[in-house]
Amino acid sequence: MDDGVDRRPFGTVVNEAFGQFASLMRLDLRLLEAEMWGKASTIASSGACGVVAVLFFVLAAFALVQFLILAMIHFGVGAMFACLIVGIALVGGGLLSLHLARRALIGWTITPVETVNQVRSDLAALKQGVRFGSTQR
Repeated sequence: MDDGVDRRPFGTVVNEAFGQFASLMRLDLRLLEAEMWGKASTIASSGACGVVAVLFFVLAAFALVQFLILAMIHFGVGAMFACLIVGIALVGGGLLSLHLARRALIGWTITPVETVNQVRSDLAALKQGVRFGSTQR
């Protein structure tokens, strides 16, 4: 007569649980590696494009600053006052750019969210299996 209770020795249940846990951890590590490589390649390509963009913006900024100062001088504004006006405008543009960049990164994380959730789920399933002796064969 079967009363629905698993009658295997405790050592067997523990060995199976640790074997399944090790298997889950290997899979979770592979998921972590894949997720981090995906994030790293995105960061690297974005960083390279960002560096090139900054280089072009710096060169263009020098040319535009010179143009603005010379244009203001041409229209009768004093040289020192023209430099001050252009400098204040550039500081304002820089502050606006910093604000937009900071706002764009809100909520973004480098944490491997999928891997962390999977590990939590695996640990909960393992605890449930050991607690009730329902490891699969």
